[in-house]
Amino acid sequence: MKLKLEGVSELVLQVKSMDRAIDFWSNKLGFPIVEQWGYENGHFSESNKENIRATWLYIGVHTRLGLWLPRNFSPLEKIEKEKTISNWKRLYDQGGVHIHFALHIKAENFDSAVKVLDNTGIDHKIIEELNTNMLKERRLYFKDTEDNVVEFYTLDMKKDYKERIKP
Repeated sequence: MKLKLEGVSELVLQVKSMDRAIDFWSNKLGFPIVEQWGYENGHFSESNKENIRATWLYIGVHTRLGLWLPRNFSPLEKIEKEKTISNWKRLYDQGGVHIHFALHIKAENFDSAVKVLDNTGIDHKIIEELNTNMLKERRLYFKDTEDNVVEFYTLDMKKDYKERIKP
């Protein structure tokens, strides 16, 4: 039996500055904020809006992007996190540095994404190449405020992999 997934549901990035990350992802790139959480008594809380520790942005189709400030775990929480997940008393986010992720963009929206980056002064690199089916693929790479490498990629993985993976 194989899993039948539909794609990325959520992706979380650890950020150093919530204000700076929100400015970049929401104000400059235009992704709307859909939820924000504070933190109290060792848990994220939707009711505590004074000290935002996590922000969720809707980035398209089935996917949301989380921007989370680093967590400082207590000595007891650190011990608990070392146990196997099935033995955790509650769920812990891991934190850590993320290196790269890619978001699908339709080919017809690629040039407008480049314009957004140009207009906001975000340094970027474009790579264009022909794939094995002789179709042009375009990739747009840039860094966010936390030095995560972000890619906008025109290859439709669902289409591409349907051809490669036979039932």
